Amino acid sequence: MTAILLTNLFSLSSDILICFGVGLLIAVSLGFVAGYLLGKGSSARDFRRAKQHLQNCYEHVQKSLETSYEACALLEKYPGTILTREQSTQLNQKRSKLLDLIGRLVERRAPDPAAEAAPQKTEKKKLQPFPELQWALQPEQSHIKLPDASAFEANLEMMLLAGSETELNSGLLLVQMNQCEQLKERFGIMAPAKFMKTLSRLVLHKIRDEDVVCVWKSDTLAVLFPGLTITEGQACAELVRDAIRHHHFRLETSSPEVVVTASLAYITCVPGDSAELVLERGAHALTQSQKRGRNQLIIQDSHSYEHKRAV
Repeated sequence: MTAILLTNLFSLSSDILICFGVGLLIAVSLGFVAGYLLGKGSSARDFRRAKQHLQNCYEHVQKSLETSYEACALLEKYPGTILTREQSTQLNQKRSKLLDLIGRLVERRAPDPAAEAAPQKTEKKKLQPFPELQWALQPEQSHIKLPDASAFEANLEMMLLAGSETELNSGLLLVQMNQCEQLKERFGIMAPAKFMKTLSRLVLHKIRDEDVVCVWKSDTLAVLFPGLTITEGQACAELVRDAIRHHHFRLETSSPEVVVTASLAYITCVPGDSAELVLERGAHALTQSQKRGRNQLIIQDSHSYEHKRAV
């Protein structure tokens, strides 16, 4: 009898051990599967958290800028002069740094899906090289020392004629200095001419040897780009815009910095264009640039306008 009980007891213990082993195996397997699934989804969760953090950071920046705007608007409404020279200089320096930083952030925007989906425009193959033009450099604008409006119009006609003969595109960049009258009132009658001269030097450093800079109006420079494709012309216009945007303007070397901005318009000149039509498109593009704000570049390719934002 005792032997039978011992045999049953051993048999029961074996069954318990087997069940325990099977349970342990199932638990380990379930733990492994759960860990794998959780680990697989952790990257997605981390990405969502990071994205939410960036969104919160953006909203904080936006609210801070709105608060600063309201404070500046309130300060502006206060009657009379309330800022000392030192305070005005400090505000001007902080404004320049903030504009530069926001400009770099804005340029890091995501690409436009519609622009990516649009088919790339094909340009005509160059049948022959664009001829070397003998620019008219006289008469000269007395203060800025560049070809004046009459020389510009003659140069434009010559470039358009050469473009029609070779069936090649060219470009015209108009650079209009903003708020000339305000600069004149603040710094004297010769201040706009001095700033225009600085503006012309910045432009001259960013163009090719075969290009020419002229004075179209007292506050507007005109740059002629013979034989440039649409893409090349836009790149040149961007270089000029960036040079103006990042420059620290001063009346004299030791003078405090002055905020000087410009409106820019790049016009693609296609074979068959007339000077009158090109200048009409240029004036319209400049108006669009002024409405957009400071240091804005409008690209006009004879069919449509494209806004190149800059803060």
